[in-house]
Amino acid sequence: MQKKIIAALLSAAMLISVLTGCQNSGKQEGESSQTSENKETEETNEEKKSEVPSEETDTADADAPSIDATGTVYDLGGLKLPICEPGEVELTYMGNDTWCAGVSYNDGTAVQQEIEKRTGVHVNWDTYSSDVETVLQTRLASMEGLPDMVELPPFDSNVGVDTYSGNGVLIPLNDLIEQHAPNIQKLFEKYPALKAMCTSADGNIYALAGWWGDINDYVPDYLYIRQDWLDNLGIEMPRTIDELYDVLVAFKEQDANGNGDPNDEIPLATKNGIWQLYYLMTGFGYDTNSLWYVDEAGEVHYAAVEEQYREMLEFLNKCYSEGLISDDLEGNLLTQNITEDKVGIVCHDPADNMASSDDLAMTGNPNCDYEFMPVIQTDENGTAQMTKRSLTWHYYGITSACETPEVAIKWIDYVYASEDGSMLYNYGIEGLTYEYDDKGEIQFTDLVTNNETYTSAFSALRSVGAWPTYFINDSGEAFMKIFEGTKVETACKAAYNNMRDPFPEMLGTAEESEVYTSIWPDLSTYLNEMFTAFVIGTESLDNFYKYVETANSMGMQDIIEIKKAQYGRYQEIVGK
Repeated sequence: MQKKIIAALLSAAMLISVLTGCQNSGKQEGESSQTSENKETEETNEEKKSEVPSEETDTADADAPSIDATGTVYDLGGLKLPICEPGEVELTYMGNDTWCAGVSYNDGTAVQQEIEKRTGVHVNWDTYSSDVETVLQTRLASMEGLPDMVELPPFDSNVGVDTYSGNGVLIPLNDLIEQHAPNIQKLFEKYPALKAMCTSADGNIYALAGWWGDINDYVPDYLYIRQDWLDNLGIEMPRTIDELYDVLVAFKEQDANGNGDPNDEIPLATKNGIWQLYYLMTGFGYDTNSLWYVDEAGEVHYAAVEEQYREMLEFLNKCYSEGLISDDLEGNLLTQNITEDKVGIVCHDPADNMASSDDLAMTGNPNCDYEFMPVIQTDENGTAQMTKRSLTWHYYGITSACETPEVAIKWIDYVYASEDGSMLYNYGIEGLTYEYDDKGEIQFTDLVTNNETYTSAFSALRSVGAWPTYFINDSGEAFMKIFEGTKVETACKAAYNNMRDPFPEMLGTAEESEVYTSIWPDLSTYLNEMFTAFVIGTESLDNFYKYVETANSMGMQDIIEIKKAQYGRYQEIVGK
């Protein structure tokens, strides 16, 4: 990380006050314990703090000694701080509250306070931990009391961008970004896919997508398995669909957990519903485990209405009928069953949750060892890869009620895209949540690694306002630091550069959004319900082609055509 830096420290008394307040706030959040990692660097901490600004650095760097900051100030990318004099401008933000129990943005966190100190902008937070979509939709529909900045509902799709740009809630951001947001411009240059997925069909950018493109280069989301069960039975890690079946049978029949009861094992369970077992589609000729995919000829497909998919359903039906798949169809009992040392394979979950499952299972079996699985192949010559998690998550915009949109976009540029904002976002505050060691490498403090209230690193960081829910841009490097020296780091390193990009979720035209919202909710429900019915045997697979016909009659081909058009626009923007 290149650091063009100046530093100013608050008094020790103020720092201790912030530290004490953060340690005592809130209730324990149930996440697993983690450790930390950092990117390599040859600079020492003192070199970081004394480095002379380059010619590329904006005049902001020359003024930087006037910035009120705790710890190091990192590269501002041409943005000048403070944005305004303290108290000169107030903005309002409305959206999701933090994911940390006992903490609320409405009450303020150490990171929020630090952002205000550095930018000069005071933000009035109006955030919610429950019924968030309903509250947002009601407010935005009324067009009264609009916040300056808002997280857009619905959260499970991007159609809100078209809805709220069409009715005048959102303003175009193109000119604001060009004139006032140098870091967002650089982010778009680095990630053309992000710009593509922020660009509406009319060419305007009305909202910025929460960006997971960086972190999801590192974090695989697939299946993990009890390595200790494999060791108990003398079985190798399964790599093909046939080997997986043999492992499931062995887990069921051979007392894999070694407790003397050969009938209490659950060979395979899902976290959020049995339909997630489509992740095994790579064992049936698919190159990746994404329902939406593009073939070598550039044609867009939806796997759930194709013949290969039927072959996978036959396999899963066989496994379910033999008791190899949990009958907890919604995954409601997964945590309990893991805790009771019963679950052999979990599908699907990101690699970091593997540590949580270890912690749960160790309460019943201290030798528990979940390990991430390789992608299941059709045969030993298979080359299928897992798909990365979604590149984007939620959208955020500036509303027509904002009287100072230039200030708003500068503030967003800072928290969303600048290096300095990213450091606060992902690591917290220097001296509070991290320090530099003698080699100039970041090390988390005891507040993060030995917090009695928030026992996971993520929880501890979120308790002070890091890893927020607003204007998301998660760092893969920071994620890897948290898990340094763990099996999660091992799994992530193995997956890095060995995953495929997911199908891009482009913004629709007004017509596309209207068609999509009129078809997809009911259609996707039908597809998931039929997946479950085929697997558990309440619907015969003899009716698979009738199911495809029904899906088409409900508008499946219309949805595919929409995705084709959107993929074409994506290719035009990213230059592919």
